[in-house]
Amino acid sequence: MEKNSPVMEYLINFFSLVPMILYTIVAILLTIIAVFSILDAVQLILQMILSHDFANGLVSVLYALLLTITIIVLFETVTVYFKTKHVEVRALLIAGLTAVVRHVLIYNVATVDPFTLMGTVALLAVLIVGIVFVKPEPLP
Repeated sequence: MEKNSPVMEYLINFFSLVPMILYTIVAILLTIIAVFSILDAVQLILQMILSHDFANGLVSVLYALLLTITIIVLFETVTVYFKTKHVEVRALLIAGLTAVVRHVLIYNVATVDPFTLMGTVALLAVLIVGIVFVKPEPLP
């Protein structure tokens, strides 16, 4: 086997650090976004209680909480990458499912065209099948 030159070794080491640096930046940004998302959910809960508009307020609160859950799942995916050096597909499928459910909450089914509705149902089905068939990866 051929040994790499010192310059090539340096380049390989440098480029192997790039994903770790980018994932660190993403983790920091997701942390900031998650904090703001939780604060937004708390504000919406207080606003719902003070206005006594539970019908509309509850949908807004659920929407905000599902966004927070999506952010947390993405954050967990990044932290798993730090530990294992690979991305867990099942976690991304769960984040996608949560995001689609969150999106469905804002639909007014009466005004959505049938193609959009069928596309959403198909996307939900694919995500659910993926979650069922992709086995959780064993912990190291």
